[in-house]
Amino acid sequence: MIETASAPTLVSVIALKIQGFTGHPVAEQVRLNAQFEALVGVAIQPLPVEHRIVLEMPDGIAVAVLGDPRQALEFAELVQAAALDLPLCIGLNHGPVRPTSDGFQETGLIGDGLAAAVAVAAAATPGRLLASRSFYETLARSAPDRARDLGPAGTLTDASVRTHQVYALDRQATLARRRRLIAASAAAVLSILSLGILGRSIRLTFLERPGTIVFQISPYGDIYVDGVMKGRSPPLARLDVNPGLHSVEVRNSSYSTVTFEATVRSQEEMTIRHTFTKSKRNDRPREEGVMRRWRRKLGL
Repeated sequence: MIETASAPTLVSVIALKIQGFTGHPVAEQVRLNAQFEALVGVAIQPLPVEHRIVLEMPDGIAVAVLGDPRQALEFAELVQAAALDLPLCIGLNHGPVRPTSDGFQETGLIGDGLAAAVAVAAAATPGRLLASRSFYETLARSAPDRARDLGPAGTLTDASVRTHQVYALDRQATLARRRRLIAASAAAVLSILSLGILGRSIRLTFLERPGTIVFQISPYGDIYVDGVMKGRSPPLARLDVNPGLHSVEVRNSSYSTVTFEATVRSQEEMTIRHTFTKSKRNDRPREEGVMRRWRRKLGL
């Protein structure tokens, strides 16, 4: 592992970012994160624990690989192949990093090696892996056969106005390899799921289909699921949602909003019924007013 000395260490860094993660509703973030953790947990297994450092980011992770840069590329390829519909952006760089810690003794890494990897990942698009020139040249020295799979893909300018020349995987050169990676990753994921190691949330992500919420609202209500307006019920009667926990709000401007916590299972149909009525506290004054008027008419 990297020692806590101030001298920087050269490592290969893979930055993995879920595109648009922070803009999704909480329930969707949970689903994306579950899928992300599953595929990273499988892909990272070939990397020896003592040769890797995993750092959390708000929209993903960064993995520093202390060994052969070929290992870093193979890890990135495996993650990319297993991503399926996950909007994952991947950037690779080779450069200096050094340990750092905050006042709570939480350790991390800083340095151009990490910063450039994050910048490259920010410029990548889902399904297209990008690598910096530094990573390409380091790979060319240690594994020229793998470096030939990377081709020039232009330049980018990061937030610090620094220019980076980037390389992308040649799709034709790596097609057969990716097929093998997809097969291997799928087999690994299924084996983990069968053992139940990743739990129910991962099974929902990979194996299960949407469920349905049926609404029976009177007289009417605006339906919000995880904070997003879905329509007015009636006429809205049915809504397909991803399996998992959802916050459902039914709003009517004349009444207080009601909130339901709905756990929807794959292909399950559940019903939410609610009738908006006036509270007894509000009805009582009108009832008492009616009685007083009748008493006056009767002379009581």
